Amino acid sequence: MKKILLIIGSSASGKTTLGKFIQTLGVNELISHTTRDKRQGEQEGETYYYITKEEFDKLDKLEQTYYAGNYYCLSRQEVERHKEDLVYCIVDSEGVRQIKENYGKDNVVVIYIDVSYPQMVERMRKRGDSEEKIEERIDYAFTTNEKERDLAVADYAITNTDLETQKEILSYLINKLKKEMNDEKKVIL
Repeated sequence: MKKILLIIGSSASGKTTLGKFIQTLGVNELISHTTRDKRQGEQEGETYYYITKEEFDKLDKLEQTYYAGNYYCLSRQEVERHKEDLVYCIVDSEGVRQIKENYGKDNVVVIYIDVSYPQMVERMRKRGDSEEKIEERIDYAFTTNEKERDLAVADYAITNTDLETQKEILSYLINKLKKEMNDEKKVIL
């Protein structure tokens, strides 16, 4: 069975940037389904699969959430669509729990991307988030103990201070995972 690499972390921790780098290492991203409308610039099958609630209800879901009036999920069909042995997805800690429960904890590897609060604020400002949105995210992180919660479900943690260093660490981890998976195949054969 293939492994799913799950990337978790706070807003502006660098999950999306590091996810794009992971793709350069030959690990494809799993695309979630949503019932929300497509936003300007988003692409069907690249950002999300945009579906109706009726279609959503028929999916075999590994994880799902309801946010701001819309449903989101990662489907088993999306995982099985990929031929590769290792794929990745960006989720939250609740998504990790659901995927481990529905796909098997031995088939999941979780990497937590950490960022300091000052860096988080700086990055959110740089990407154009409003001061109100930044304050909400920082408050959420503190009141929910987001870092502690995410670290509790992570197999690995990376502090994202320097992009090039993080890329080296991710390359090492992904190559290690691929080697372990290849070694497991040899034992089975």
